[in-house]
Parts: sequence; C-alpha cells; structure tokens
Amino acid sequence: MSKFRNWIKLKRNKSLTIIFSITAVAIIISCVNLSRTSRPKPEPEDQLIKNKAEENDSKPENNEEKSLKSEKADVEIKENKVQQRMLESQASNAKDYQELYPDLYCTRPPKQISPDKTIFLTFDDGPSDRTLEILDILREKGVKATFFVTGNCPAKGKSIMKKIVDEGHTIGVHTYTHAFKKIYASVSAFLNDFNKIYNLIYDATGIKPTIFRFPGGSKNGFNKGNYRELIAEMTRRGFDYFDWNLSAGDAVSRTLTPTSRCISNVLNASKNCRHGVVLMHDARPKTTTVEALPAIIDGLRSQGFSFDKLSNSINPAAYSLVKPYR
Repeated sequence: MSKFRNWIKLKRNKSLTIIFSITAVAIIISCVNLSRTSRPKPEPEDQLIKNKAEENDSKPENNEEKSLKSEKADVEIKENKVQQRMLESQASNAKDYQELYPDLYCTRPPKQISPDKTIFLTFDDGPSDRTLEILDILREKGVKATFFVTGNCPAKGKSIMKKIVDEGHTIGVHTYTHAFKKIYASVSAFLNDFNKIYNLIYDATGIKPTIFRFPGGSKNGFNKGNYRELIAEMTRRGFDYFDWNLSAGDAVSRTLTPTSRCISNVLNASKNCRHGVVLMHDARPKTTTVEALPAIIDGLRSQGFSFDKLSNSINPAAYSLVKPYR
C-alpha cells in the first residue's frame, strides 16, 4: 500500500514540473511579444525627410529671409526680361536691316576680271586740299585712280568730289563719319552711315557709287564680331568692297611716314606682285604721301605695270588684305 502511495506522489510531482515549465515558457513568450508590439516602428527615410521639410515649413520665416527670397525672385524676373528683349532685338535686327533703304542697291556685272600687270592706285579719307594736289600729279602722269571719300570734308568737299569724277577717276564710298565704333556697332548702323555718304556723292557728282572700302579694311578690331554679316549684306545689295595688297604705310602712326619710306613700302613689295591695289591716303595731313606719289608711279612703271581705276567690273577677290599697321 505504501509503495502505491509513493508511486502516486512521484507521478504528481512530475506533472507539476511539466506544468510549471510550460507556464514559464508561455510567460516568457508573452513578455517578448509585448515588448515588440510596444516598441514604435522606424519611419522610412523619405518619410523622415518629408516630416523634416514640413517641420521647417511650419517654422515662421524672419523678415530678413523673406526679403532675400523676394529680392532673388525680382532679380531672376528682371534677368529673364532683359534676355528676352535681347533675343527679340537680335531677331528684329536680323530681319529689319534688309528692309532699310530700298533704293540702296546696284547691279554687279555678270563677269568680273583681274587684269594682269595692272596697278590700281587708291586714296582714302579725302577729299581735302591734298586731293587737289594728287589730282594735279595724276593728270601730269596720265594715270587714273580711285578715291574712297568720306563726309568729313571741308566746305568745298563737294566741288572736289565733282572734280574727281570730271577728270575721269572713280569715286567710291569710305563711310560718312569714319567713326569705327559708331559704324561697326551693327549692320543697321553701317547702312545708316553708308546711305548718308552715298547720297552726298550722288548729290555732288550725279554718280551713284558701286564700290566701297571698309575703314580699317574688311576685317578689323572693330568689326570682328559682325564683319561676315556686314559683307554679306553689302554684297547682297550689289556693292563690291576693295581691300589692298600693297600699301604706302602712310597710316602707320599719327606722325608722318617719311617720303622715302612711303616709296620703298610700295616698290619693294610690288616686285612680287602680278597686279595690285595700293592703299594711300589723301587726308589733309598726308603731305609725304603727295611727295612720294611721283616716284611711286615712275617706279611701278619701270617694273612693267600699267595703271587703271577700280570699278565693279574688277574682281575684288584677287586682292588680299594687307594691314598698313605693321
């Protein structure tokens, strides 16, 4: 009987141990789950950024921050307006200058020539008293030449222009003002100046010029930004421009180039030419140019050259630009 009681007691103790173990495990699992559910979930990174932005937006701006934002917005608006006006102006100029001066056109011959062993003497910046002296020398030597004139002339300038034409020389355009910054500011500015001297020449001589020379040459420091556009527009209108491949160098500086230097500048270079356009000047100060002219003519003749005047029947492409400012 006692053995049976001991066996019952042993079985009961084992059952209590199992029940206690199961209960303990259940309590531990419940505690772990409770801990997990009570911990807050981490927010995604984009949500944190959004919350931060909203937090910043909710902060009241001070007056300085508001003022800086307003000024920045005003500057951007003004810059956009200026840029828009510039673009509109460029588009307008590109279109409008071709409509300026509908009578400022001439007809180019269908064929142009480049005469061999021929020299074209040209004089820029007149008319002046020097022009009259040069005309006397040309008459004595039996030579025809070309004068690219400006509107910066004395009261008798128109009568000198007429004398140039009456004595059988060519008169061409060299702009009215000869003011580089002004005339090369735009194609419209060049046309405005060109039209003025064109009409002055016509009024003085009855001749409508067909050729011209760019002050400083077709490409210079003042028109480097738009010289292609200038050339395209003037040639579209039928006008031909002439540069030079020989120069007396009488515009090298503000001081007069010595007479002997003017002579040697032309004759030393012409030895290597088949034909040429000689750049000289007949502005009032150019006394050494006048003094050098007879020897230049005689020296060129001794080299086998004949002389002629320029016109739009001569091909201007044959004469590359040689700067006198060297």
